[in-house]
Amino acid sequence: MKKVAIVTHMEHASPADRGRMAHALHLARDLKDGGAEVKLVFGGKSVDWLAQLTNPERDKEHPFVRAYGNVFDAVRDHAEACNFCCIRFDATESVQAAGIPIRGEGKDHMNLAAYVLDGWELITF
Repeated sequence: MKKVAIVTHMEHASPADRGRMAHALHLARDLKDGGAEVKLVFGGKSVDWLAQLTNPERDKEHPFVRAYGNVFDAVRDHAEACNFCCIRFDATESVQAAGIPIRGEGKDHMNLAAYVLDGWELITF
């Protein structure tokens, strides 16, 4: 079985950032639907997306979140966030409240090399 970790690092401030997130979400969903083992990793400023994408009242969020929230829902169980990035961008509490696993020990980044060493292909956005 193909194993793919999609790593996101974009903000949601610009149309270009939202476009990259749309592609990352669609790729994760399409790979999952195609039978691949998928991880959708939120790192950098992309950890800020999780509070909006998991908001039960996301119909009040940015139009992008309303439009692509259902795509995220299809891969939510495959999402995880970088510990250091959650700390750095003050998102730990909101990510934990959303039930998204946070990977990394202490104040470290999550170990992406572990995926590569375990045979995962990494795709970054």
